Amino acid sequence: MTGDITLKNVCKRFDTKRGYFEILKNINFTLHAHEITVLLGKSGCGKTTLLRLIGGLDRDYSGEIIFSNPEKNPEKTAIVFQEPRLMPWLTVEKNIAFGLKRGEIDHEKIRELLSLTGLTAFAHMKPAQLSGGMEQRTALARALAVEPGFLLMDEPFAALDYFTRASMQKSLLDICRKRKRGVLFITHSIDEAFVLGDRIAVLRDKEIRKVYPLTENLRRDSGALENLKADILDNI
Repeated sequence: MTGDITLKNVCKRFDTKRGYFEILKNINFTLHAHEITVLLGKSGCGKTTLLRLIGGLDRDYSGEIIFSNPEKNPEKTAIVFQEPRLMPWLTVEKNIAFGLKRGEIDHEKIRELLSLTGLTAFAHMKPAQLSGGMEQRTALARALAVEPGFLLMDEPFAALDYFTRASMQKSLLDICRKRKRGVLFITHSIDEAFVLGDRIAVLRDKEIRKVYPLTENLRRDSGALENLKADILDNI
């Protein structure tokens, strides 16, 4: 089972030569288990900084980040970056297992992840032999291998062509349905947010400006989606 992640009055500032620069201020927001929350905002607004705080890569902040996951390791998250960051000397199969300790490697689970991400036929290839989409599938499988409560995804499909990106979006939705994992997904694309998100959160002026739930009825109403798109653009 996975649980929610709740942010209470989270603030982040950087110490510069000219003094403190505040990037996030009083973030109050909950990431719900089993949902894909898409985070939208202009470049430099703090999206990646927020993701790094949640992922534990940066612990220099004020406020609270509360994990309600009932598992033994409730704070376990995994990050998928825009660049796959694979080990070039390892095969796909070994890249997937790279983040695991020796005693944690379960070859049956690795085979399941290869199948889940459409990589079975590429298990013994190295990154240089893969397409960009296959590299990102490997990065996604590697993240899933540690069995995180939440996936944190920082524009992972931004560098892919249109068709590969659409395929990866479909794969992510299928995986989330099967694995029942919460996801925080950063993107600059409103259209991608509409495809993936259960909710869209807009980050602006250091805070979560607005949150938009995406229901199935809304997705089927093109007029309502256009109005929503216009409202999102007004708030970014």
